[in-house]
Amino acid sequence: MDYIYIDESGELAKQSDYFVFGAIITNNPKELDNIIKKTRKKYKKQLGNSTEIKGYTTDDYIIKKILKKLNNTDYKVVGIILDKKNIYKIHHSYDYNILYDKIASELAQRININNSTSIIVDKCKNKEEEINNFNKQFTANLNNSKNYSVDIKHTNSIHYNGLQMADIIAWSIFQSVERNNSKFIDLIQNKSIKRVFEE
Repeated sequence: MDYIYIDESGELAKQSDYFVFGAIITNNPKELDNIIKKTRKKYKKQLGNSTEIKGYTTDDYIIKKILKKLNNTDYKVVGIILDKKNIYKIHHSYDYNILYDKIASELAQRININNSTSIIVDKCKNKEEEINNFNKQFTANLNNSKNYSVDIKHTNSIHYNGLQMADIIAWSIFQSVERNNSKFIDLIQNKSIKRVFEE
């Protein structure tokens, strides 16, 4: 079974120039779990009372250590970048809930489903209707020609270390475009990152 953890970075309704989605794909989520757990244990003093590891609150050198350890596992990163100056090209761009789903669908189009798959999304929707709409649209856009079973769960990253890794991935992509800082994303070896809505 494959596992896909998805998070975003940047804000659609606020003043960042970019909005990104990052996904990490693995068939062994315990490897991601172990990296986060061991990092929390090793850097307990530096992380303090934080309940989870996040890109924007964790020291740079710890993030780099995590990304280097990630390269010792079997994983793939898929990411998309939206330059927000192109938002007007997206239908219903004034509705941030619909906009979020449309951008997420661009990510889905770049994910190949080769096995029964569990997709875990960092929760940003609370209404059941909104979650169902996201799931329907995201599933329809996956490359799943053999119709493998796909389950999508929306949950808080505090419950899944894989989501904390996805947060670091999305944050690293965001840093590369928003801050022109590629020192984190360059450490990720197995990645496919594309800009969307450029044409």
